[in-house]
Amino acid sequence: MTIGAITINKQGRRMVAHSGRVDVSSGTQRGSCCCCKPYALATFTTDHETWDLTPYQGDGVAAPNRYWRLTNNYTSYVPVKTGCVDADGKLVSLPDSISPTSYKYTWVFRLEIGCKGETGRYIKWQDETQSNIISCDE
Repeated sequence: MTIGAITINKQGRRMVAHSGRVDVSSGTQRGSCCCCKPYALATFTTDHETWDLTPYQGDGVAAPNRYWRLTNNYTSYVPVKTGCVDADGKLVSLPDSISPTSYKYTWVFRLEIGCKGETGRYIKWQDETQSNIISCDE
């Protein structure tokens, strides 16, 4: 028995002992779920300029052991890029820059940090979308 934790069994019921203590011997502790919150690290709006991404390279840029993605509002022209954030907070394989491919539009680029979903089978993003887990093995 452990005091101060709540356990939810597979039927969704809390497990509390007769003594008033919480039973953490079975089930899933609510606190063990992913506490990671996806967020936008930066955005860049342009009609023709290149976005210099070098300030987002190096250690300590993002929360460690997560994922990054670089999106835009015209993904049919410039595909989404994704990668991993290592244990030091470095966005692994982030390109040095990204540019619009057509100058007749206003482009909005977003650099986002995502989290592994509760099941561990997908990445969740700030806009509540999900994508497949990518391998972060070096």
